[in-house]
Amino acid sequence: MKALAFGEIIWDTYSDRETLGGAPLNVTGHICRLGGKAAVISAVGNDKTGKETIRRLCELEICTSYMTISENPTGRAFVTLDNGIPSYTFNCPAAWDDIRLSDEQLSRVRNRVWDVFIFGTLAQRAEVSRSSLHHVLDSVRAKEIFFDVNLRLSYYSREILEYSLGKATIVKMNDEEVDVITKLLGAKSVEDIMERYDIHIAITTYGKNGTVVHEKGCKDIHVPAGNVPVVDTVGAGDSLSAAFLYFYTAERNTEIAIRKASLLADYVVGERGAIPEYTEEIREKLFSLC
Repeated sequence: MKALAFGEIIWDTYSDRETLGGAPLNVTGHICRLGGKAAVISAVGNDKTGKETIRRLCELEICTSYMTISENPTGRAFVTLDNGIPSYTFNCPAAWDDIRLSDEQLSRVRNRVWDVFIFGTLAQRAEVSRSSLHHVLDSVRAKEIFFDVNLRLSYYSREILEYSLGKATIVKMNDEEVDVITKLLGAKSVEDIMERYDIHIAITTYGKNGTVVHEKGCKDIHVPAGNVPVVDTVGAGDSLSAAFLYFYTAERNTEIAIRKASLLADYVVGERGAIPEYTEEIREKLFSLC
């Protein structure tokens, strides 16, 4: 599998620790852990944190060929946990507000065929990065375009959502985001959104109530969440995205892909950090489940 993601790279800052994150990085990190190849288009600051970010990307085996250095500081999110559920505040401006691709980098994006291109709303909060994303979406040759809605604070608009949904072939959102989107766009349901924007798969997560997958022409699939002690929900949705894309790309079987994705998300919520090391047990379950 070859995946390319665009967007924010952020250090999640807690009261007692810092962890590297941001949805595009988390998704590509898990894809690499699963055995795929992935690259991320983003920016870091010309600071100590930025240098450490690049080192960690290499450690995770995420390709850094599309990374750039910004005059803005490396991104940070200050995270508060309430019963394991995170809330965020972000530094602004951050390096990921200033994602710029050279002509040579954009040419390399265009000249490859990717299994999936991944993006969300957060990195579209600033004009520079939003414009760069539009250039990439106009150029990229990808079999699937995955839009992770990922609404944060007020960093989205009707225009951003309509543009993004119009580009996507697969979309993922949680139940709260479904409520926001349907009201903002005047849509009746997830199915209405899919029909309006020609999306063939929509994944909706419901926290402890599991995940529902809508696929055009098919019966909805509901996968319940596992009964696991919650340690940290940060990155759980990103692990679900990564595993779904990895296994769907490999097998084109939506039900198997979402069951494996849910299994990995259950594992991640029981661990600290967005991209924990995989145990042999979880690997065996992921690659034997059918």
